[in-house]
Amino acid sequence: MEFDLSLEEAGFRDEVKAFLEAELTEEVRGGMFVDTPARVAFVDKLAAKGWLGMGFPEKYGGSKKPIALAQFILNVELELAHAPIVGKNVGVIANTIFHNGSEEMKDEFLPKVFKNECQWALSYTEPQAGTDLAALQCKCEDKGDHWLVNGTKRFITSAHFADYHWVAVRTDPDAQKHKGVSIIIMDADAEGLTYTPQWCVGSTGAERTNEVFYDNVKVPKNRLVGEINKGFIYLMQALDYERFAIISFAARVRRFNKVAEWVKEAEFGGKKLSDDPAIRSKFATLATRVEIGTMLEKMCICVAAERVPNTEAAMNKAWASTIGTEIANLALDAMGPYGYLWDGSEHAPLEGEMVDQYLMHGHSRVAAAGVDTSKTIIARRLLGLPDPLGKPFLPNQAK
Repeated sequence: MEFDLSLEEAGFRDEVKAFLEAELTEEVRGGMFVDTPARVAFVDKLAAKGWLGMGFPEKYGGSKKPIALAQFILNVELELAHAPIVGKNVGVIANTIFHNGSEEMKDEFLPKVFKNECQWALSYTEPQAGTDLAALQCKCEDKGDHWLVNGTKRFITSAHFADYHWVAVRTDPDAQKHKGVSIIIMDADAEGLTYTPQWCVGSTGAERTNEVFYDNVKVPKNRLVGEINKGFIYLMQALDYERFAIISFAARVRRFNKVAEWVKEAEFGGKKLSDDPAIRSKFATLATRVEIGTMLEKMCICVAAERVPNTEAAMNKAWASTIGTEIANLALDAMGPYGYLWDGSEHAPLEGEMVDQYLMHGHSRVAAAGVDTSKTIIARRLLGLPDPLGKPFLPNQAK
């Protein structure tokens, strides 16, 4: 597999780098979500340059000559610069609609995504289901001229500013649990849809997520994505894209480089920390593991240009979450007691950022399916190992 970018792809990457250097402000930097006026305006500039749709056909608002890797090159550079990413809207929603949606749905939603005219909430997790998405119970009934949705979702991060909810629902309660699921698109202002805030607290503040309630919400019939009761397949495809389009390894590269730069300058007791042989050895080992993660992500991106990267995305997700934990742990070890100082302390290394990373790395290990779930995908789909019931599962058996 050739991991080097073509001249055209490398040129696009360099153009993105130059744009970020000129346009990325501190008001915009630091958040992955497009959730403030300044961040919306920033992504509007990306859209105005035609970059959000570069990997898609012109008929849907894409480009005359699509660059297959453009959306992933863009997202990686945004992550490296700590800018708002477009992995959810473009990498997850647009890709899944493009591969599975009706022509009517593609015509309605893809141009909006590529013009940054809408934000999306991925509404999957439920109080009783957790990471077992096949166990979801949010009820969706066919009422002839509309769908009727009732249920509760939890930890829906973008619900309070989204324009649309991408909702996993149960349309056949009598089918096997993974065969009775569908995906629908719901307007965020639909009657009967309400939410209450939930907060994930870290050292740099609180990140908002939401509990969402659907009380007899009517949804137009044409908002069903693909075929009824095949939503679990689409859900798995969307999660494949999420495991590298949203949870990009580039974020781990940025954090590792930031910690490494701090280590080069830090002193304890009049001695440079970077002269400590133990510290040098540990960082050298971690640097090697970070490079492995970069190569896994490149492999995932290359495969995504041809097909849904199922096992590759699982490998990227499992490794990225593991390395994120290792970066936080090693940083706090190197910083000693100072590493646990909260933001605002004049003695807090990196303004207390690593405390926040340490508190959040548990979340990253379960987001978009946990590390163990990713390992199971690799074991069954790539290696053909049996499931707990003893039945092997190979890629050519997927339905």
